[in-house]
Amino acid sequence: MEFTLSTHLLVYDELGNQALEALAGSGYLKLEVWLAEPHVPWRSAEGLASFKTRLDDYGLSAGSVHLPFYPSVPELIEENARWSLIADTKHDRMTALQGSADGLMAAGALGAECGVLHLGWQKDVWNDHSDGWAREAVAELVPIARKAGVRLLLENIISSGTRVSRLMKLLDEVDPDHEVGLCVDLGHAHVEGHVVEELQTALPRLHHLHVHDNDGCTDAHLAPGQGTIPWTEVLQTLQRAGFDGLAALEMRDYSRGELDSAATLAHSLQQVADFRMQYLHKGLQS
Repeated sequence: MEFTLSTHLLVYDELGNQALEALAGSGYLKLEVWLAEPHVPWRSAEGLASFKTRLDDYGLSAGSVHLPFYPSVPELIEENARWSLIADTKHDRMTALQGSADGLMAAGALGAECGVLHLGWQKDVWNDHSDGWAREAVAELVPIARKAGVRLLLENIISSGTRVSRLMKLLDEVDPDHEVGLCVDLGHAHVEGHVVEELQTALPRLHHLHVHDNDGCTDAHLAPGQGTIPWTEVLQTLQRAGFDGLAALEMRDYSRGELDSAATLAHSLQQVADFRMQYLHKGLQS
């Protein structure tokens, strides 16, 4: 298992030279790039090529990307503008589908191994319609991911339709060749009350992890070890399964961009270092 770092920690700012320099000094040279403007210029071919060059210049790489599910950070904050593949209207579903498709092509341009997809939003109410729309969306995205050279991964996001068992059933129906995998978000699974069971269920398609912590009630995106996830059991499950994929640390910036990139990284990564020191002897590897 290789730890990477999600740039969601710095999502309130553009990933400019100051942020990239801080990331280069963090010890986490492989990233999960969060596709949101203006954080990353993922919808501009020229801007994305320039961003890729700057990643290379700083010795950084995109191991994975998080596919977009809102148009931009300011629009999300100020207008609650969201994209959803299971939205009630066809127009909104098509907008979200185009964003996901473009995100997969951006992931390919960045050289990422995989792209993590949200099917809707947390606490969505799922029904037969949303089940069908989710199947249609994944079926349409599979050949696009193949063309981009990126593995599409579905994430559990704290909704009944995205629990691991439901995602496995969806994929058995639309992806019998196992081109698509799962990203198990450990924090989300913990909120729903069964993180180890979710991991065990996901193992046949498990390719990626999102790693963060919480108190079992609120999706707080704390550094691992700062909440109540049973890390010994989680790590033993992964070790027994021989999991050797990427594990993206996905913490939240509670200053909402008020601290600079270096300070934000230093604060969160010190907590991660404490966690790694505590669990290193239990088989945790970098």
